[in-house]
Amino acid sequence: MSDLKQSKTEWTEDNWHKVCGEFTFHPCLRCKMRDKKVNGVPIWGVEVPDLEHAWWEPEFEFAYDIWTANVVSSALPTVLNQRGEHPVRLFAAVYTESQWQETHRKPTLWFEDGKMRSYTHRETVPMRKEIPCDSGKYYVSWSIVRTEHSGTRDRQPYGGPNGDFVWDSNAERIKREIAINQNVYG
Repeated sequence: MSDLKQSKTEWTEDNWHKVCGEFTFHPCLRCKMRDKKVNGVPIWGVEVPDLEHAWWEPEFEFAYDIWTANVVSSALPTVLNQRGEHPVRLFAAVYTESQWQETHRKPTLWFEDGKMRSYTHRETVPMRKEIPCDSGKYYVSWSIVRTEHSGTRDRQPYGGPNGDFVWDSNAERIKREIAINQNVYG
């Protein structure tokens, strides 16, 4: 299954910082291994994926650049540059279809981390939690937000890109491709 990716650019609420963010959802199919069988007889030492015992183990990948506006005068155009550290909150969650419909959503799995980070950053977060194959439609929600800092209110705006998309946990196609590629059945 291919990765799902979204890229967005948002200005913070006071137009002082431009946050260019990219989020990638890696579904990552995992499975146990078993001895390969030919005509029902196991071949010792040759292992193939056991596609009857497969599951999804998603990873979230965040990437962003933060640009700071320098307004020299109203007569000159705004200059953007990258500098320093920023308070940034990374968030991603996966919801079942029924969880998505609820008013107060409780995700199946989620990640949230807020701290001071460089003006440019890339990070992949393995969730280490299983989602069963062929268990239906899921909704993935994400955000990369430059948060307000505890310092002064000026130049400490809030905002950044966010998004949602639908992911189908159906693994039939990828299991078939693995079976053909690995010659699982003989």
